[in-house]
Amino acid sequence: MENEQHRQREGLGKSRIEALSDGIFAISMTLLVLSLAVPVIPAAEAPQLLPGILAGMWPQFLFFAIAFFIQASFWLVHHRILRRVQYVDERLIWINLLLLFFIVLIPFSTSISGDYSTVTEAVLFFHFNLLICSILLTILGIYVHRHHEELGSYQKEPEPEKYRRIFIGRGIIIPCIIILAIIMTFFNSSGSMWCYMLIPFVMTAVRRWPHKNSK
Repeated sequence: MENEQHRQREGLGKSRIEALSDGIFAISMTLLVLSLAVPVIPAAEAPQLLPGILAGMWPQFLFFAIAFFIQASFWLVHHRILRRVQYVDERLIWINLLLLFFIVLIPFSTSISGDYSTVTEAVLFFHFNLLICSILLTILGIYVHRHHEELGSYQKEPEPEKYRRIFIGRGIIIPCIIILAIIMTFFNSSGSMWCYMLIPFVMTAVRRWPHKNSK
């Protein structure tokens, strides 16, 4: 009876949401490579011109790498959020669809910002795109945490202190680094991308901190 009530409440099976999300993440990450466009040059001049052209494309490669690995981290967090529940409801579906809308936009914002890395508005477009995705992913995680019983949680909820630290790591630090990149854009638009190099170091520190304090 309880399982039947869950099925009536969900509207769509979780597997459909996961399949749609995985497909969109995969396509979006693949489309990022289209931002790396080499101009057409005559074959006879390629040996002289191509090395310089490739070297001059370093902003596009930087934006591509950052967008790819951040999307990969978004996908991993998205997977960890949804694996904790058996069912989805209408609100979760719409939060997820809104997140996917901005995920699909990442290849476009990456291409624009990579091609015009010295234009403040172009780089800000990229940063705000990632910021909105990060905020929506946090909202999705909070929603699942607060409604885990209605959504048929597979596992016991983490301790409040542990969940607080997880939330700080995933939901606050990354948006703060993106906001730092936004601020840096007004001083050095292309250089603001280096702010994202802080993410692996800060996240590693956050993951290790609870273990040290728990001993």
